[in-house]
Amino acid sequence: MRLKTLPLVGLNLFLAVVYFAAAELGLSLATLHSNVTPVWPPAGIAIASLLIFGPRLWPGIFLGALAANLRTDIPAASAFGIAIGNTAQALIGYWLLLRVVRWRGTLDSVQEVLRFIVCAAVLAPLVSATIGSLSLCLGGAAQWARFTPLWLTWLMGDGFGALIVGSLLLSWSKGDRIAANDWPEIASLFVLLLLVVLIVFGGWFPGPVKTYPLAYLCLPFLLWSALRFDQRMVTTSIVMMAALAVWGASKGYGPFVQRNPNVSLLLLMSFVGTSSLMTLVVGAVMNERRRAQAEKDKLGSELALNRRRIEDIVAHVPGVVWESWGKPGSENYRTEFVSSHIGKMLGYSAEEWVSAPQFGLHVIHPEDRERVVAEAAAIFDSRKGGSSRFRMIHKDGREVWVEAQSIVVCDETGPVGMRGVTMDITPGVQAEIERSELLRSESQAREQAEEASRLKEEFLATVSHELRTPLNAVVGWSRLLRAGQLDPGAASHAVEIIERNALMQKQIVEDLLDVSRIITGKLRLNTQPVDLLLVIHAAIDAIRPAAEAKEIEIHSHFEAHDVIVKADVERLQQVFWNLLANAVKFTQAQGTVDIYLREKNSLVEVRIEDSGPGIPPEFLPRIFERFSQADGSITRKHGGLGLGLAIVRHLVELHGGVVSARNRDGNCGAMLIVVLPAASWTAGVSPATLQTAP
Repeated sequence: MRLKTLPLVGLNLFLAVVYFAAAELGLSLATLHSNVTPVWPPAGIAIASLLIFGPRLWPGIFLGALAANLRTDIPAASAFGIAIGNTAQALIGYWLLLRVVRWRGTLDSVQEVLRFIVCAAVLAPLVSATIGSLSLCLGGAAQWARFTPLWLTWLMGDGFGALIVGSLLLSWSKGDRIAANDWPEIASLFVLLLLVVLIVFGGWFPGPVKTYPLAYLCLPFLLWSALRFDQRMVTTSIVMMAALAVWGASKGYGPFVQRNPNVSLLLLMSFVGTSSLMTLVVGAVMNERRRAQAEKDKLGSELALNRRRIEDIVAHVPGVVWESWGKPGSENYRTEFVSSHIGKMLGYSAEEWVSAPQFGLHVIHPEDRERVVAEAAAIFDSRKGGSSRFRMIHKDGREVWVEAQSIVVCDETGPVGMRGVTMDITPGVQAEIERSELLRSESQAREQAEEASRLKEEFLATVSHELRTPLNAVVGWSRLLRAGQLDPGAASHAVEIIERNALMQKQIVEDLLDVSRIITGKLRLNTQPVDLLLVIHAAIDAIRPAAEAKEIEIHSHFEAHDVIVKADVERLQQVFWNLLANAVKFTQAQGTVDIYLREKNSLVEVRIEDSGPGIPPEFLPRIFERFSQADGSITRKHGGLGLGLAIVRHLVELHGGVVSARNRDGNCGAMLIVVLPAASWTAGVSPATLQTAP
């Protein structure tokens, strides 16, 4: 049955009985006075009871003390005074421990042991010793001349009783169950201690002398209990030694036996009390050490667990976790840790990376290096952390786009290092580039579509205009002929105009048909060996009337004769007619057109130069594109659909040649060059060579 389940009255009565029994035991050893003894276990029982069950048990202390003292030969008033002193001792010790020094109810630390000793074994006994001695002297039960020895004996008895018995009860009032594997060692300790105590204090020492000063032989066993076990075993060992030593002293055994029995017990209790103090302190130190070691082991386990957790997290982070010290870009900058992911991301091992202080700097792309160092230094100085995106060079030489997220490590002096994670963002950057390319392509396609739509509208407007112009002339002169309003000369002139405009309209239609054949791939050549001079002369003859109309002189400069090319005569003549027609069209009246022909390295070059205004530089790259004109407006000075040169380029390429255009020196005219392979041309000359033929 647990004592705390008893009602308050039952607890007080139980305490009173226990206190009375312990008091009878202590008073049985009294020699100085019937009510004063060096051995007073009730002091420890009283203080421990109040500390364990609370101050409500003070009546039990008072009743037990009163009953024990009423059985002696002292006045009742003195008995009441002694009972009050014993009760006051317990209450004052309780108040000092819990209210003043804030004792935590344990003897497992040096600080708590010292608090208990000072309050319960030193200060509180002063009260009971003073009140009790005064009660005896004032009641006539003792002489005033004996007050000092009575007070000293009372003080030591109550103090050592509170220390020895109180610590025993308090230590056993709480604590964990003793481990089963400790019981053999505990049994060995108690058996050996019992044997030594009986030899030293119980008269078991062989020989007639039983008072050799061998008390120190008990100390190793007390230390054994303090070093190996908790305070329960320590206090039990002390109480067992004290009980046997007191019994032996009462029989005249032990190293502290004197002629005066009271002095013998005082010396014995001094030794036991001092041993108790020493052993309790050592036990408290060991408990603190065990707790510290347990806490250290716990922290070590938690640290190891957290380290493994962090290592697992770092190992599975899809990026490089790193730590560096010093300001980026400075001489003392160094990287002290990188995770193993560095091998997967950049091909280097962690050992390679930390082997040189500036290793990581040399892996940054040269074009980004200066910027990255400046950004890292700015983040370091800001103390706030940040991010940076740049390129690094993989061990195999390829570029890797990365993004570094970092924080700044600071101490009392300021920023000292940085920690962060560098992620491979190459797929994301490539996706951004591809997205930008798609957007740019889409924009270009939209612009091209808009341009095509614009060109289509311009083309339709131009076609309608170009077809309507000769048609209007034909219709107008036809009406005049039908009305018979023209004389024979004017009628002949009208027929010429109608014929010329009809031919012009025919040429427009043929150009449109040629472009359609080019686009659909249906334009075919009927090639055969052709004398190039004949083709050029035919083109000159065809264009001469137009040139003479503008008083333009056509000069021929032929360095080569009997030049044979493999060509379609009609299409090749169409090429040179278009080129000459353009030259005549854009040359001012009374200008000149020069035709040059030369042959070299199995290549034939025909160059046509005019004295016109030349080709606008911005128009040169587009001069051979379909429907392309320097002036595309309807109100332009020169007509045409912008198809002639496009047809020329396609026909020349079908003949295995190339055509190019540029301005003459000083922009004083245009120059169009056609390069064709001669009939003896071999495969050893590439088409690209045609453009650069001298």
